[in-house]
Amino acid sequence: MPQYRNKNTGDVVEYEQPSPRLEALENWTRLAPEPEQPISPPADPAERPARNAPKDAWQAYARTRAQDSDEAAAIDGLTKDQLIEQYGSDH
Repeated sequence: MPQYRNKNTGDVVEYEQPSPRLEALENWTRLAPEPEQPISPPADPAERPARNAPKDAWQAYARTRAQDSDEAAAIDGLTKDQLIEQYGSDH
């Protein structure tokens, strides 16, 4: 995930995607991302993925757990953290 540091305040923020707004501002610097370890999604989408699995693996898993079509349709609008919070528990 891209991280940015504010040159004036030292604040560091992280976004799911690169931020065109922060990229354009002179007081924000994009930090070099850490190399990501390749993580393969589980072979069976019904198997709960690891917390560090890609968002699409969590979306596939959440769709297997959705109670109805409305809930399944809302999955694309959730962040990875929201997916983990809602579908990551054992119960």
